[in-house]
Amino acid sequence: MLSHFFTQITMSPQEQQENRTEETLRRTRDWFAQKADSAYARMWLAVFSFSESCVFFIPPDPLLAMMVFLHKDRWIRYVVLTSTSSIAGAVFGYVIGAVLFEAVGTPIVEFYNLQNSFELTSKLVNESVFVFTLTAAFTPIPFKIAVLAAGFTKANFIAFFVAALIGRSARYFLIGIVFKVFGDHAEVIMRRFWFLATVGGTIILVLYWLYLLLF
Repeated sequence: MLSHFFTQITMSPQEQQENRTEETLRRTRDWFAQKADSAYARMWLAVFSFSESCVFFIPPDPLLAMMVFLHKDRWIRYVVLTSTSSIAGAVFGYVIGAVLFEAVGTPIVEFYNLQNSFELTSKLVNESVFVFTLTAAFTPIPFKIAVLAAGFTKANFIAFFVAALIGRSARYFLIGIVFKVFGDHAEVIMRRFWFLATVGGTIILVLYWLYLLLF
């Protein structure tokens, strides 16, 4: 304990922040590993997948990855469970946006301090619900904001549903197949992919927004 104390006080603020970040990541991995190997793993996966699409902030991706890593022979079951639960959550979120936005949707947006993002998202969704929903469903862009905005603007539900189905299924299939095939090396691959996906998704949305403004 004393050695840990002296190590902490001799660290620079930046080193202390990096150390806290590493510790948080380690605890998060341990927590997901515990849930992934429990008797209720599939229940947790379904709950995270459903709630992340409409309310919660923790994505199911780490839990799905850990479950596939531990049980590679069941990867397709986990991918299907994650996808269907996430799509069901998206439908629920659409209903919240369309019918219960003032009572439920507004507190969600304000809780995450995404008021400005929601206004911009609503404009983009209103112009093309399919393009924006598909992009948000596949990339790390907050999906729940696109979902609530689609309901709030009364966007075409069929286009919204099809985009959510394609985007979410593709996203979780990719995670499942990468962790099944590459195992220990999958985390590094996915980190690089999500960075590229974030940049790519942002570029697509910016270009699309410019297109709407100019044409």
